[in-house]
Amino acid sequence: LRLEELTAWYEKLYRTKRVEGLIAFPFPLQEVNLETANRYIISIMQKKPEIKGFILSNPKNTRTTVKQFQEALKDGVRFYGVKPYFDLLGKSNYETIMPEFIPRDLLEFMDTEGLILMLHTSGIGMGERANQEFVISIADDFPQIKIVLAHFGRYLKLQHFSDFLESRVLDYPSIFLEMSSVTQSEIYKMALGRRRLWPRILFGSDIPFGLITGVEFYQGETPTFITREHYPWSSTEYSGRKDLTYNTYHVIKAIKDTLENLNLGEEDVEELKTDLFFRNAKSNLLGE
Repeated sequence: LRLEELTAWYEKLYRTKRVEGLIAFPFPLQEVNLETANRYIISIMQKKPEIKGFILSNPKNTRTTVKQFQEALKDGVRFYGVKPYFDLLGKSNYETIMPEFIPRDLLEFMDTEGLILMLHTSGIGMGERANQEFVISIADDFPQIKIVLAHFGRYLKLQHFSDFLESRVLDYPSIFLEMSSVTQSEIYKMALGRRRLWPRILFGSDIPFGLITGVEFYQGETPTFITREHYPWSSTEYSGRKDLTYNTYHVIKAIKDTLENLNLGEEDVEELKTDLFFRNAKSNLLGE
């Protein structure tokens, strides 16, 4: 998805809203040429200062990631963060552990540069003790790294997210929760029920994935989505498939439903919406 296509989609999806800025990184799949994709992010940062680029890291060779980061500096722009991803190892998310695609030398470099870690967790997500311990170790050992847990840290069941909230991971102010693909209002109710987390919850569209017409669905021990179209990882057993729309809309609807039941005044709700959809990312994450 190129910038021109993304801009057109934003105008269609959020046509009554103004997009003040965005975080952009390459599509993190093994079929993607990392260097070419990262160069594209450099090129759009040069054209649009409101775009905050994250570099797609090479899990097998941190030196190449550092080299491209330095090349961006020579070109007059700076990456704000790093996007590591399990697929670049060539195996399933459920067959990897995070230290495999987030090596220590990468974290050392990120800490030196004060970069943000955009983290798609492995396994069942942050309900898994090993994942909790790994994220805590990053927060302890590398205090200059802010960690964004994509998709609220991922979970397969509500209990997994509840277990995550009961851990001490979110005691660290450097750890943020990003909303994309989270379409269950029960999840937002649990998170927003803890007011101390409000400054660290961020809206994310996750386009192009956010354009899939579907919602998350709990079934067995594997990640499942109910979608209007057919995908290998989606379920066809749902009578309301025709009512599905873009995933990013279902995310917004779940947030809206939750906010309406927080027993807050109208002004407080509007203030919180501004925080979730704008200020938390701009001020608390990016420090602008």
